[in-house]
Amino acid sequence: MAKVIYEIEMNAENAPMIDQVNRLLLGKGYKAEAGAPVKGDPTPAATKPPAKPAAKVEKETPVTDDNEMSLVDFKTAVKKAKAEHGEDFTTGTLVGFGAKAGDPLGRMVSSIDADDYTDIVSLFVAGPAEQTEEADEDDFDEEEEDTSEVTADAVKVAAKAYAKEVGRDEAKEIMNSNGAATLTKIADCTAKQLQAMFKAFTA
Repeated sequence: MAKVIYEIEMNAENAPMIDQVNRLLLGKGYKAEAGAPVKGDPTPAATKPPAKPAAKVEKETPVTDDNEMSLVDFKTAVKKAKAEHGEDFTTGTLVGFGAKAGDPLGRMVSSIDADDYTDIVSLFVAGPAEQTEEADEDDFDEEEEDTSEVTADAVKVAAKAYAKEVGRDEAKEIMNSNGAATLTKIADCTAKQLQAMFKAFTA
């Protein structure tokens, strides 16, 4: 029996020809090798690369000054000052920063400039520092036995008498200039300071 033998070099260029020969010889029983293109088969459509997720946009937080105080915080500080130091001290402090005297506390708070919040709260924290001195000044009304000796008690008596006749401010000025901020501080003064105050009060 006569035979015809063909030799086809197996490479990428001859792949279609090899496929056709195999189909003719083997018929329906032939299946193209995986990866080999089959005539008539549609070329698979190129798949699109997965879309990149949209970049997440972070909402910018507004930059605020660390020292800036909000109105809510300021109102809280005002309420605390009122509870601790009284309404007179609180409203008096607000009036010092431009609030209208006689207005309701809420209206006073609203009229304050935001730039002054920190300064006002500092005063609230410090409290009425003059309370102790004012209490000492009230001692001018008390009467004590007068004495001719230049002692702390003698100076106190002279200071009270001077305050009644001339004025408390003038008496306090003499005391301050000689190292006594209040009546109770007179006892801490030196003999020279006591003599100077006594001389000024009795001049």
